[in-house]
Amino acid sequence: MEITTIIGIVVAVVIMLLGIRMIMKKPADAVPSLDSELHIDPDSQIPVIPRHVRAQLAKQEAEAARVEPSLNTEIVENATEQQEAVKAEPAKEAPKAVSPLDTPVIDEAEPEVAKAEETAPVAEAKKEEASVTEPEATAAEFSLNSNIEKAEISEFDDESSILDAHLHEQKVVDDECALANAESIISLSVFPQGRALSGEKTLKVLLKYGLRYGELACFHRYSEDGSKLLFSVLQITDTGMEGFDLETLSTEEVKGLAFFLALPHSDVQNAFDTMDSISRLIAREIDGIVYDQNQQEFTPQLREFWRHQAIDYRAGQPAEV
Repeated sequence: MEITTIIGIVVAVVIMLLGIRMIMKKPADAVPSLDSELHIDPDSQIPVIPRHVRAQLAKQEAEAARVEPSLNTEIVENATEQQEAVKAEPAKEAPKAVSPLDTPVIDEAEPEVAKAEETAPVAEAKKEEASVTEPEATAAEFSLNSNIEKAEISEFDDESSILDAHLHEQKVVDDECALANAESIISLSVFPQGRALSGEKTLKVLLKYGLRYGELACFHRYSEDGSKLLFSVLQITDTGMEGFDLETLSTEEVKGLAFFLALPHSDVQNAFDTMDSISRLIAREIDGIVYDQNQQEFTPQLREFWRHQAIDYRAGQPAEV
């Protein structure tokens, strides 16, 4: 063999050995550990922790968390000895600072007795203050102001001027009422066809057209301002005309309605026209017929006749029939 060949073989073997050595050392160097230096990122200046190191840190933290305190008697005894030693040190230093001649001998039970004697008067004083303040507080809550003048209420024996005035006004209204001064009456009748009218239906229809229940157990219609009585309504029964009983009206049957206008009347034209209009409206509502006081069907000719009779009426002159 030539020398060059041998040298080449030797070099190749050396290179192979070096490579094998480097390969064998690489895993040991490549595996990071907690003792290795930290690599700091130049851009963020934050230390870079390798993944393997993170795993080791997590493992150590888990092991530290799993450590539980043990109830070893030796540790407990050491702790109690340390506490006794800490308590004994101030006790040893106390006699050096204070002379035994200056400290009086006091029984341990005396401070408790003294405290009890001191607290007893305080508790009694608090109870007295509470007993004094409670009546004052209640008195302040429920007492009246003494500065307010109290009105003396005397027995009322005299007649009331307010009551007299009210009765006088009512008497004037009654005296001026058309029913109280009626000399003659013009009446109209409304009879439902076929059957009698129920009391409930009668009440609804009367209230619908503005009639109000009032004196003489009648339903009355007043002027728009409520100052004048225009006409009144009674119910027609087998025995004649009667007033309404509101307590039993809902259970009764009404055979007919009687409208009547008292003469003389200060506003007779408006009163007659209103009575004529409402009677015809109610007749249409209950499917009935309007009749005059002579029991004749209320035709337009009769309407004009009775209208002139009401307008031309003079006191002391009876209406023509």
